[in-house]
Amino acid sequence: MKEFVWAVSIICILLVFGVVLLKYLSENKKYKNSSYGKQSQKSFWKIISNQGARGEYRTSQIIDKAPFKNKMLFNCYIPNRSGDKTEIDMIMLCQKGIYVIENKNYSGWIFGNEKSKNWCETLKGKKYFFYNPIKQNRSHIKNLEKLLQVGEDKYVSLITFNANANLKKVSTESSGIYVVGYKQLKKFMKKQTDKSDILTDEQIENIFQQLLPGTKLSDEEKQEHVNRIKQQYKK
Repeated sequence: MKEFVWAVSIICILLVFGVVLLKYLSENKKYKNSSYGKQSQKSFWKIISNQGARGEYRTSQIIDKAPFKNKMLFNCYIPNRSGDKTEIDMIMLCQKGIYVIENKNYSGWIFGNEKSKNWCETLKGKKYFFYNPIKQNRSHIKNLEKLLQVGEDKYVSLITFNANANLKKVSTESSGIYVVGYKQLKKFMKKQTDKSDILTDEQIENIFQQLLPGTKLSDEEKQEHVNRIKQQYKK
């Protein structure tokens, strides 16, 4: 009897392992065929093991299914006003404009407005503050426009939050600025089809080729950027 129970247990474990393996292989294939996977130099395992990268990838999956043609750039480094580099999470190029996307990995209730210096994450009764992502993205757009020189009217500032965040009280005032939760992102993308075209396919390709080298930094260069940011916060 013990041998029978042991055999059944082994079979169940193998079946579970097989299901998990098949699921992983299926998701790995999706990743490799996605815009994020094609551009990333990292394995699927490294992406899903990192909270920030995993959030960006999940967001990119929705954008990949947008009802219009687009080109994506991920973790793109561009020069900033101090002469160093700044990293932009995602840039979507399409005929509707240049969508500069700041993806946030927070959980719980989110509170904030366009003008406040910091926003608040409330989780399990505790409050955590983080720099206003609208201000952060505004700085990205200014640096990007200085580089591209295509006109400030071409940009859309899009702040996205992942599935665990609940945008409890978030407000914006200026046009061209959007804060969208994960569950609302698909609907937001669909609405963009109503906008007039402001970029040609040729402009999109030129901008893409101009920015693409910024996605190919070495791990050493990226670490230098991280160290520089840490030093700035210490001051």
